[in-house]
Amino acid sequence: MLEIPALGPAGPYRTRNRTAVADASGLSALELACVPGLVVSHWIDQLRAHPPLPVAEVAAVLHKAADAFETEEILGDDLAAHERRVSSLTGTPLPVVRECGALITRTLRDVGRAPSAARPTGCAPVGTEVSAAPSAGAMWCRVGDVFAVHAAGNSPGVHAMWLEALALGYRVVVRPSTRDPLTPFRLVTALRRAGIPASQLVMAPCSHSTADLIIERSDRALVYGGQDVVDRYGNRGDVLLQGPGRSKLVVAADADRDTGLGIALDGALYHAGTACTATTGVLVEHDPSGFAGELAAALKNTVRARPLDDGALLPCMPQAEAERLVEAVLDRAKGATVHLEPRVERLGGSGSLATITPAVVELASARTPSLSYEVPFPCVWVAPFEHDALDVLDGSLVLSLHTTDHALVTAATELTGVSNVYQGRPTSWVHPDVPHDGFLGEFLMRARGLAHGS
Repeated sequence: MLEIPALGPAGPYRTRNRTAVADASGLSALELACVPGLVVSHWIDQLRAHPPLPVAEVAAVLHKAADAFETEEILGDDLAAHERRVSSLTGTPLPVVRECGALITRTLRDVGRAPSAARPTGCAPVGTEVSAAPSAGAMWCRVGDVFAVHAAGNSPGVHAMWLEALALGYRVVVRPSTRDPLTPFRLVTALRRAGIPASQLVMAPCSHSTADLIIERSDRALVYGGQDVVDRYGNRGDVLLQGPGRSKLVVAADADRDTGLGIALDGALYHAGTACTATTGVLVEHDPSGFAGELAAALKNTVRARPLDDGALLPCMPQAEAERLVEAVLDRAKGATVHLEPRVERLGGSGSLATITPAVVELASARTPSLSYEVPFPCVWVAPFEHDALDVLDGSLVLSLHTTDHALVTAATELTGVSNVYQGRPTSWVHPDVPHDGFLGEFLMRARGLAHGS
């Protein structure tokens, strides 16, 4: 069985206490080291004691890491074998795993793009010598030294986000998800081979209690999780939460309905419905019942396939887990109109590999809490849209509006609980200049006033 060690300041770190990790069929796939709290605490002290690489060197090192991620064997796997292993382990369709790997390498090769976009125009860039800065102005400076990442396992692409912290001079400790420790192991290994010192980047698989310790010992933390994690850390200024996306689409009466249906379909199926930017709620101004029926018909024949199939579009998981998810959705749908009922379908072979077919449920009101209920498969809740009830759109990671009404789009941008507003695009649309949930630099950096003699 494959053993995944931790990656400490002195190199691979193997522990007697290990976590057994099953693949998407429920069969044992690997053992993951579990690092004790005292060891992780010592590692963080070591990270804090070592200065970062000079900013001028970082871009070249990260570019080299992209090459290593793509071309080198790590854990005995080349990139293609790694992608297949991740797909089999997590149940994520292979095309999605490939797309996420490409995102990671693109980010490595252009990691300065986001910090440059986030930096206030009044601040000199990170790494500017005081003598070269304006005699009276500001520097863009870190608010700390150690950045912790509690990674999610729903998508390998989450590991593209924290790379920016390295470019800004942070030392980073990554706590991988037990669902996917393979992607961070490959990425951290590639970064080290490219020249990031082991004293500046560690991977620390650990228990939940030790994960809390990592947050307490670090200066800033990026934490993924569900509503329970939001409730726990939501009031902390040193923790950046990546919780439920609850992304929504509005299809207004003035817009082309067929185009709106395509936008909804793309958003619902994005990354097998597991991404926080996949469409959860669709609010329709004209005939929401008819729209729900059309969306259900479009999703009904979505291909069911094993995760390694190039045509796979749906997530795979052990049958018992799939049945729990379907039961939860149907329980939420009581009293609503189910246009497309989710089903668990066994995919054969060893273990209990199964997939879940898409669901479409029509709600009588957009104020029904289920409009924001997320599950890790394509599940869309359709409700009526009313212009005078925009508050129901608040709390969305992405809000997409299919409309020609610019006043409506402007009003949506004023909702304080919405991170991204798109017009005429799926909630899943991405662009390198559009932040996922604000710029990470906003959280990691601050403007520091500077005045010096000429």
